[in-house]
Amino acid sequence: MYDLIIIGGGPAAITAGIYAARKKIKVLLLTKNWGGQMAWAPEIDNYTGISNVKGLDLVNRMVAHLKENDLEIKEGVEVKKVSLKKDSSLEVRTGEEVYQSRTLIMATGRTPKKINAAGEEKFLGKGISYCAVCDAPLYADRVVAVIGGGNTGINTALEAAKYAARVYILGYQPKSSADQYLQIKAESNPKITFYHNILTHEFKGDNFVSAVVYEDKNTGEKKELAATGVFIAIGSIPNSSLVKNMVELNEKKEIKIDCQNASSVKNIFAAGDVTDVSHKQIIVATGEGAKAALNAYNYLNQMKGE
Repeated sequence: MYDLIIIGGGPAAITAGIYAARKKIKVLLLTKNWGGQMAWAPEIDNYTGISNVKGLDLVNRMVAHLKENDLEIKEGVEVKKVSLKKDSSLEVRTGEEVYQSRTLIMATGRTPKKINAAGEEKFLGKGISYCAVCDAPLYADRVVAVIGGGNTGINTALEAAKYAARVYILGYQPKSSADQYLQIKAESNPKITFYHNILTHEFKGDNFVSAVVYEDKNTGEKKELAATGVFIAIGSIPNSSLVKNMVELNEKKEIKIDCQNASSVKNIFAAGDVTDVSHKQIIVATGEGAKAALNAYNYLNQMKGE
C-alpha cells in the first residue's frame, strides 16, 4: 500500500513527486513518458530563473532533480484504470500490475486536439504531425502548413520556419488570438504567411500529404494549398478519462479542484493542465504540483489523527 500515487510525467507530476518524497511518505509515480506538452516547446522564456531554454532541456533537468529523491518511479507505463474501493483506498491498474494507495494525484496533462478533417487520420505520420519540435526538421526546405492561429499555432510556425522554405498559418478566427509578442515574431519572419478566417476541410495526397483544402470564410470559396508537411496546432483536451466517472468535471472535462487541489473525492487530488485552474503555464503547473503533494500529505496526517 502506497501513501500516494502520482499519475503523470509533466511539470505538475514531477514537482508533486519531489515535494511528496521530501515528506518521507511512500510514493509511486507512474508515467508513460516525460514532459507532457512542455517537451514540445521549442523555446521557454518565461520560467523564472531559467531563460531561453528548450522544452526538452527543461524536462531533462526536472526529471534529473526528481530522481535525486527517494520515491519509486515506473516509466513507460500506461495507467488503464483507477478504482475507488469500499474502504476509500484507491486501486491503480497498468496492464497486469495493480497498485494500492491511500491518496492519488492526477497530473495527466492534456492531449492535442484533432480537427477531424478528411484525411487527418490517413496522413498522420505521413506528412501530418501534432508536434513541431519532434518533426519540423523532417520538412527542411519544404512548404509547410500550420493549422491554428493561437499561441500553439504561432509557436509551431516559428519552430517550423527554422527548417521549412515556407510556412503558411491557417487560422480559424478573423485575426490571431496569440499573445502579441508571438504575433510580432511571426509577422517579422519572412518565411511565414498568415491566412485568417479559414476553415480546413481536407488533406489530400497519395502515400503522403501533398495539399490542404480549405474554405475562405469571408467569401465561401474553397481553395487548395500545396504543402508536403502539416502541423495541427489548435490546442488540447484534458486527459481526465481515468476518473471521469469518479470525480466532478467541468464542461471542458477538466477536473474541478478546490484551493487545496482536492477533487470532489476527498483523497483524489489533481494538478496542472488537467484541472480547471485557468492559466495553463509551466510555472503554474509546477506550483500546483507542489500544492497537491503538500495537501495530500496533510490529508494523510488527518487520516492518522495527527
